[in-house]
Amino acid sequence: MPHKFVKEDISVTDKFIIKFSEMYIKQRSETRFEYGKIDESLLFQKHGFDSTQLQHIIKRNSVAEDLVREAGNTHKHVITDIYRSDLGELLLTYYFEDKLPKNERFIIPHKNITNRELAGQPGRGLDAIGYRIDNDRLRLMIGEGKVSQQKKNPPSVVDYNNDSIFNTQTKFKNDRDLLINRLSDYTRNLTDEAAEKIGLVLLLLEFDKQSDFDLVFGCALIRDVSCVKINDDYGKFYTQQTDFDPHNITFCVLNFDKEISETIDLFYEKVQELCKA
Repeated sequence: MPHKFVKEDISVTDKFIIKFSEMYIKQRSETRFEYGKIDESLLFQKHGFDSTQLQHIIKRNSVAEDLVREAGNTHKHVITDIYRSDLGELLLTYYFEDKLPKNERFIIPHKNITNRELAGQPGRGLDAIGYRIDNDRLRLMIGEGKVSQQKKNPPSVVDYNNDSIFNTQTKFKNDRDLLINRLSDYTRNLTDEAAEKIGLVLLLLEFDKQSDFDLVFGCALIRDVSCVKINDDYGKFYTQQTDFDPHNITFCVLNFDKEISETIDLFYEKVQELCKA
């Protein structure tokens, strides 16, 4: 399987903003119980409640209100902008689950957006972990996504920052113990079928049988028309591809036709509107 470098142009329409706002709210408010299976007769109805009301409260409180953005000071908190980070993660998982050719897509069973502890703080660790089976051979995808409208190609989040995509993925390629540690924590939250697949990778890593599965380093960079430059934005992933052999790189630049800052504001406003409806 060769390395893959692609650009996907994204038209930031009302349809796009609504689709990803709804997807975000769904992931943030997802529960481990099913509303339709709650026995409401015992307690809820005694007090005049139903599970629809519970669902509404959880949904409304699952997303954070950005006080800095509400005050009109977005330019002052790019580094801590949770909505910027979350839209990047949404698009990363959407690309690898839904936009790749069908035979190349991954199952990403556990979303950071859903399971992080606090709505107003980003998750830690890997942005996405996925798997697929190719001819009875297991492929594990380690996903990292970044958002940047820096007028520099590649932007610092690709090559130069301590937590750049390149530095992060290089650590996971070279440090087996680090990867085992992160996968162990990840596997705790999976259902049986997904735990079976990721658990197998854990066992193969632990017993030094890395050649029995394939590793894909999945990367997504969010850019816009004011700053994107192909192929420069792929950075060292493109110029030093052999650093990741014998594994594979899939790097997608997702390019907005509106400036990133404007798109994030539209996304934030729609999320708040839908949650308060």
